[in-house]
Amino acid sequence: MQLLVLRLDYRASNQIEYLQQQGQMAALQTVKALPPHISLQSFEGANPLDLKAAVAQLAEGAKAIPLTFGSLGFFKQKGTFYASPTVTPALSVLHQTINLATRDFFGQQAYYQPGSWVPHGTIVNNIAAPFWGPMFARLSMEFEPFAGKAIALECWSIVNGKTATDWSIFLAE
Repeated sequence: MQLLVLRLDYRASNQIEYLQQQGQMAALQTVKALPPHISLQSFEGANPLDLKAAVAQLAEGAKAIPLTFGSLGFFKQKGTFYASPTVTPALSVLHQTINLATRDFFGQQAYYQPGSWVPHGTIVNNIAAPFWGPMFARLSMEFEPFAGKAIALECWSIVNGKTATDWSIFLAE
């Protein structure tokens, strides 16, 4: 599986990593979380270099996107808690542009399509239902709104639970 993601600056990454540590301690998880990011699209079996060719020109012309993470969110389907960024026109346009540029690639996930996409910075996954309330309470006590920037577009390949960065394109300041 390949993921196109926005990587975050030091400030936002540091805040999400802190929340990830709190979530993992509360859940007694030892699985390392993915680096702080916002997923833009997921593919089954796409060639990372072909993805780069499809998005490189638009990514190289894009500017870093200011972000404000103002709340916590939750996806029931996977027991996932996340930091929720405010959806700005710049974030929406970049997401839509990436999806348009990659529309011909096989195996796109429907929940990353425009109109379905919920931008988020994952804190912790796979929390069992009996622990949702306590996890939300724990994270709520630790969470304070924070700001940062999306500074790079990356392609990750995830194979057998291991993640590798295939390429990165830094966004202009």
